[in-house]
Amino acid sequence: MFTYLGDLYHKKEIFHDALNEVLLKNLALLDLVKDQNIDLVLHEEPDLVVIGRSNLNEDNSRWLNELEVRTLTEYVKDGGKLFVWHAGLAGYPPDYTELVGGRFIFHPQRALVKYFSADGSSFEIVDEHYFVELRGNVEIFLWSESNCGRSTAGWKKRSECGKILALTPAHDEEGLNDERFRSLLAKSLRWLVEG
Repeated sequence: MFTYLGDLYHKKEIFHDALNEVLLKNLALLDLVKDQNIDLVLHEEPDLVVIGRSNLNEDNSRWLNELEVRTLTEYVKDGGKLFVWHAGLAGYPPDYTELVGGRFIFHPQRALVKYFSADGSSFEIVDEHYFVELRGNVEIFLWSESNCGRSTAGWKKRSECGKILALTPAHDEEGLNDERFRSLLAKSLRWLVEG
């Protein structure tokens, strides 16, 4: 598994730690490798690619270009699995948005956000309430609601032989350490990697 986590507004370590702990406890997929060249990574056909960072580098350049998005698209179509997490929905080119099934539009100031799923479970955390725009055929399994309104917060998508899962929570250590969020993260990752 290869991870691309953290950016100017999101601490890489807290996302990596949350992901690693959920994997250790629930799935035992331990080979987390961070931030290698994505072209080289995709040619190795990893079990899972996790993108949890915006496409904007600190110097305003883009870390994922359109050619790399095409390579990522082929990886998924050929059976690859892609987990797009929180900031992984922000600032990407249109082909990426089409691949993952949606994109980040905006979020208001951090506030109490209620997340509720298709299976009836729910939890509340103080979070950045992401508002998203969906593209194409996706299966929504999670919604969010705050005093600013309601949005989609999680969806699944198949692309030929591959799978994609997008999840908007959570922004900081408090939310990432919430056991109800971690349960959702484990269930989401299980859907991606099993079967």
